Amino acid sequence: MINLIRSEVLKIRSTQVWFWMALLAAAFTALGTIGTVVEAVNAHDRGDVVDYYAVFTQSQGAGVALLVLGLLGLTTEFRHKTITPTLLATPNRWLLLAGKAASYAVFAIVYALICVLLNFAIAIIWLSAAGVPLDYGHGVPGGVLKAFLSLVLTGMFGLGLGALLRNQAAAMVFGIVYIFILDNVLNFVPWVRKGYAWTPGGGLKAFLSNGHIEGMPDDVHLLAPVAGGLLFLAWALALLAVGGRFSLSRDIS
Repeated sequence: MINLIRSEVLKIRSTQVWFWMALLAAAFTALGTIGTVVEAVNAHDRGDVVDYYAVFTQSQGAGVALLVLGLLGLTTEFRHKTITPTLLATPNRWLLLAGKAASYAVFAIVYALICVLLNFAIAIIWLSAAGVPLDYGHGVPGGVLKAFLSLVLTGMFGLGLGALLRNQAAAMVFGIVYIFILDNVLNFVPWVRKGYAWTPGGGLKAFLSNGHIEGMPDDVHLLAPVAGGLLFLAWALALLAVGGRFSLSRDIS
């Protein structure tokens, strides 16, 4: 397994995708942090309560980059026909999937660390310069941990979704449309929104929340944060299992 993980990590590093995805993750984190810091400074100047939880959990915004990175895990193999030599080197297809999951988890952890550090660096420097006192209460430590874990889980979710769909273009389009459009629409559709809490997006929102989420209908009730995180983990593992069964158990020649 160790050799398989090393091989997969080398495969990821052999292209520039990992660099551009890291850059995209950093960009989303920086933009989110800047927006919340500006709002925090304005709130402090008005004498309002500063939302430190929102300020110090903006690394979660890098989720789209981790999703795309995961989506490329298997779809790239099928697109460029490298899946055949890969399976010749590792005939056990489930072992191959486990190795890929572990490898992308390693990259996701590195990306998450970078995003968390960038989030804190921008926020601390800016808030200090603006004379806003730093406060790490209000659930901030738990929020930072949840934001970190959400990025790792999102990478696994993307890998499973890519395994299920196989086609790189279809997986990319569906994944991005789901995050930016479909997920936000589902919680407003009358006959769907009552079950929205059990969707991947509902689980992730619940996991990242600090007890409440603004901008959602009153009759949409999400799970508790821990339950939401477990639900999103279950979705990621289910996609990996079903996607692995669908893609790797078929004839790929």
